[in-house]
Amino acid sequence: MSAEEETKPTEEKKEETPAAPIFGFGAAGGFGAAATFDPSAFASAPKAAAEGGDDDDDAAAAAAAEAECKAEFVPVVKLEQVETASGEENEDVLFEAKSKAYRFTEGEWKERGLGPIKLLQDKDSKKIRVLMRREKTLKVCANFFVKPGTKVEEHAGSEKARVFTTMDCSDGDIRPVMVNMCVKFGSAEKAQTFQDEFEKAMEVMKQFEGEESEEKKDGDAAADALADKVAEAKVGEEEKKEEA
Repeated sequence: MSAEEETKPTEEKKEETPAAPIFGFGAAGGFGAAATFDPSAFASAPKAAAEGGDDDDDAAAAAAAEAECKAEFVPVVKLEQVETASGEENEDVLFEAKSKAYRFTEGEWKERGLGPIKLLQDKDSKKIRVLMRREKTLKVCANFFVKPGTKVEEHAGSEKARVFTTMDCSDGDIRPVMVNMCVKFGSAEKAQTFQDEFEKAMEVMKQFEGEESEEKKDGDAAADALADKVAEAKVGEEEKKEEA
């Protein structure tokens, strides 16, 4: 044996240790061999005993939230309920139905609004008028007394609609305006009922024909007097300007 061979350290073979089992299975012999399932590999770590105090904190938070919900809050500004008058308080409803109203202007039918149309009779005077308000805004889109002799006819294009001519004052004009109106209902039965009740109302309103003519004369006279006063005032102002 040579000197180099004597001084060279002897290499020892290391024993290979088997790999740790994957997913809790210890493979003995590879695929197809018997495997052992270790449930502890998937189990969560047990909570420490000190964590038991969280239940008390949760209960306290829930109690505090419940107490807050029961608290009463006083509004800073108090709103007072105000009663508004519609002008219909002293009238009986003879007919009411949802409809859509139109006016014939500029050569075509233009929509006035959608809402309930009513035949209202005054409890004291017994006069009957037609009133219709728009559904959401409640703005008046038809307002006139039933006039005897009004011709109510079925619209040529729909049996659900009725057309007639009347003196309407729903726009707040000083004097009513003669207009052609069309009222369309949800069914032909409703339209016929409206026509029947309108014709009954015309019979009731016949007793007031003389009064209406007198009221018209008084109204015309008052309007003429007001116009004369306005004209006189304008002439006086012009004379003062000329003198100055």
